[in-house]
Amino acid sequence: MFKKLSKSLAILGTMGVLVAGTVLAQNETTPQQGPLMRQTMPHRGPMMRQNMPQVDPQKAQAFCKEISPQWQKMWQIKNELRGLWSKTPPDWTAIEKKEIEFIKTKLEINKKAYEMGLPYGPRGLRLRQICGW
Repeated sequence: MFKKLSKSLAILGTMGVLVAGTVLAQNETTPQQGPLMRQTMPHRGPMMRQNMPQVDPQKAQAFCKEISPQWQKMWQIKNELRGLWSKTPPDWTAIEKKEIEFIKTKLEINKKAYEMGLPYGPRGLRLRQICGW
């Protein structure tokens, strides 16, 4: 009788600790919106578009027409990189060359944006938002 009671209490206690631990761990690890999070990350959330600098639509359209070939080239390089990464023994020299080519293309786009006076927002240029791609 005493063995059955102690065994059942031990099992119930262990299960209680496991359940309580899971519940408490879940609550601690889930991100919760608090005053500290709002202060440290003001660029997140529904107010983000208000924090974006204003862009002249005519400048933006001229910029989009000018960088369209580079944008297409960037996507082509991304697809080629996916193909290189998917090979079982990756060709590291080819991947390195494509990565460098990708960065140079992105840098050209950023230079043109700077020359045309397009501002950076909290999260970069936002080409898709500006150009509507």
